[in-house]
This record gives sequence, structure tokens and C-alpha cells, in this order.
Amino acid sequence: MGISKEQFIGNVKTLLSAKKSTVAKAEIKAMVDYLGKVTGVFSSTDMNTSEKAQTASGVAISPVQAAKCFEETVRTQVFCQGVAQAIQDKMTHNLSPVRVLYAGTGPYATLLLPLLAASDNLLLEITLIDIHEENINAVNKLINHFGLEHYNISVIQEDATLWQKPPSQSDFDIVISETMTALLKREPQVYIFKHLVRYLKPCGVMIPEEVSLKAWLAKVEGERQSTQLLGEFFRLDKQTSHALSQGDLGYFKSNLMIPNGDWSGYTVKLTTDIKVYCNLTLTEGDCSLNIAFNFSPYDVVLEQNHPICFEYVSPQSPDFSILFPKAQWQVSSYTLPDSSELGKLGLVHLKRTFQRAYMIKRGERFTIAPHEWHAELGLYEMLGLSCAQVSSKMYELESFSEFEAWVEAQVGKLSETQTQSINTTFHANLVMSERD
Repeated sequence: MGISKEQFIGNVKTLLSAKKSTVAKAEIKAMVDYLGKVTGVFSSTDMNTSEKAQTASGVAISPVQAAKCFEETVRTQVFCQGVAQAIQDKMTHNLSPVRVLYAGTGPYATLLLPLLAASDNLLLEITLIDIHEENINAVNKLINHFGLEHYNISVIQEDATLWQKPPSQSDFDIVISETMTALLKREPQVYIFKHLVRYLKPCGVMIPEEVSLKAWLAKVEGERQSTQLLGEFFRLDKQTSHALSQGDLGYFKSNLMIPNGDWSGYTVKLTTDIKVYCNLTLTEGDCSLNIAFNFSPYDVVLEQNHPICFEYVSPQSPDFSILFPKAQWQVSSYTLPDSSELGKLGLVHLKRTFQRAYMIKRGERFTIAPHEWHAELGLYEMLGLSCAQVSSKMYELESFSEFEAWVEAQVGKLSETQTQSINTTFHANLVMSERD
């Protein structure tokens, strides 16, 4: 049946006053369904039927995908509360109307229109920008539906990375844009702020206030992950936006030095922390904007006292290029165990392949003959394991006994007959591959 307008406004007030993570998902879903009925843009629509758009500097997600973002409860709550608090703070100090610019509104102008619908008259002048005609039409329907015309709202269909403020208009007190993904990939958040900061008053506020990207050294030990902060490799805030706007693209590059230590078994994790406004923040685990990215251990080289280099590249689809130190390979004189050398499980070749991975982690270089590699893949297949599974676990674990214990946990206890059959087949494959 859905909720009424009065119930929607009641839900908005709850959203704006509740403590973080205490708003029920059902209430948010009811609000999204209500907005869908008013606008005709439903979050339940197949996203393949709604087209994204290409801005000058990043992808503007489709109207349906933008509508779905409302359903991320904590994300919506924290951003809406941040905008409400920033407006209230500015109204406290401003004698004239607070000028707000909201770029990338999506179909619901989520961070602003619900607040206006649930508030008494606020002294505001508002400019809303979105590149999608479908979003513009939806926003206009909501303005009419909630009777918000008295707010002097300008609704503009434009690429926010290129829009030019008319010279006759004053600068803005608040610039809002939530057009990002984790690690500021693909979407135009950085370039929107880089462009629009020129229209912000000196004492103005950008929301979010800060987006901090950090790199960590990380190691999985059982079910626990130990981490050590390497540092922040990029921060998007008012200062950075001003510098980028003035052509200082040095902010797009940074280096983080790998500290002294034995980092074998470690990988690199990247995180996104967001300060929406004052003490309202989003951190790892809060929403999709804070999803951490973990490199495969095979993709990183951690040479102590060498830098990891970061650069924000490709404005059409922004992303970070990340360069690890070049591996300092050394040819090893160490002789690997023979394939026939057995461990506790009685399986051939496992000790040899584990020791090879162990030494490679420490900078030694070993080549593997094609016939051995093919036989090794056959061994994993007989055990019902993928090469990716085994390689990842060998890199993670520090002892052969731990590796064998992991193999046994995956395949179960093998009978003597099964073990003998696997060993015989492996040797046969090894001989056959060598002949081929």
C-alpha cells in the first residue's frame, strides 16, 4: 500500500535526528518507494534499462542506479544529516539567504529535497544540477509535489564539471556533490569539486568536507587481519580542490615509503574514509563508498625503504595508477626438494611447490619447466583445488605444516589408496608432459 506524504515526512525527521546506524532499512525502503511513485523513477527497475552518461571527467551513473543509492541506509542518513547541519550552521551566521549548489542530484535530490519537505521555511536559495533529463524531470515533480517553489530553486540540466555560473549570481555558501565510488573511481566527484570550488565563498563549505584515501600493509592470520598504516595517498577537500582548480596537478601524485621490516606474507589494502561534515563520518564497513580494496599478494612487491607511487589518471574514467617497486630478483643457489619428497599427508610435489613459493616471496627466483607446471596443475585438479586457491594460501602461510593442514581441511582425509592413486597419476603426468 505504501506510505502517505505525512508518513514520508515523519520518516525524514527520524532520519535527520537518529543516531548513526539506528534507522530501520524498512523505513528507508518505504521512502524510496514513495519517491518512485511520485517521480516515476523506481529503484526496483532493471538497471540495464536506465542509461548512464559520460561527463567531461567521469561517468554519471544512471537515474535508476542513483535511486538505489538512497537505499544504503547509513550512507543516506549521514549525508542528509551533514547537509542539514551545514545549512543550520550557515543560517545561524548569515543575514542573507544561504546559497546552496547541489551537483549530481539524481532523481530524488536525496541530500536536500527531503530536508526541505520536512522543514519549516528555511532561508535558502538553491541551484540543482544534473546531466540526465530524466533526473531533472523527476526533481521538478518532487518540487511541485512538496510545494517547494518558494525556495527560489533553479533546476539545470548540465554537466557539472563544465557548468558556468552566470556572472550576475553570487557565489555559494555550500556546494554539495555525492558523485563517487570507493577510491574515487570512475565517477566525477574530484572534477566536480575541482571545477565548482571557484564558485564557493571563502568561508563556504563543501560536502563532503574530506575524502581521505589511505594505504595499509595487511596480513591475514587465521580469521584476523593485522594492518599497519602506510599513509594517506590522496585527500579531496576544499584546499585540494582550490589547488587543482588553479592548475596545481601535483596533488594527483604521491609516494608512500615502505618501512623497514620483513613484509613477506603481507599485501596492500586501500581504504576510503569520508568526513561528510564536522563529526559526521563514514568509514570502512559503513557503506559501498567505504569498501576496502585488497591487492592479491602476487600483485605487490614490498621492498623496504622503496616507495609505492600513486597517480590519479584518465579524466574520462578516473582511477589511480599504482606502481609498486620493481622486484629485486636474485638467482638462488638453493635446491628445491624433489617432487617425491613427502610430508605428513603423503602427497607428492606439495613440499616442492610450497618451498618454491616460500623462496619467491623472499626475492629468490626460480624457473619452472612447462612439464612440471602442467603436472602440478593436474595435481591440484585431482585434489579438487584451483591454482588460485593454492597459490594464495601458499603465499599467506609461513610453514609447510600449516599448508598441509589447510589442504587436508579442504579435501578431507584421504585413504591410502586415494593418496597412492594421486601420486601415481602425478608421476605419470610428469613423464608424459616432459615427452610432449
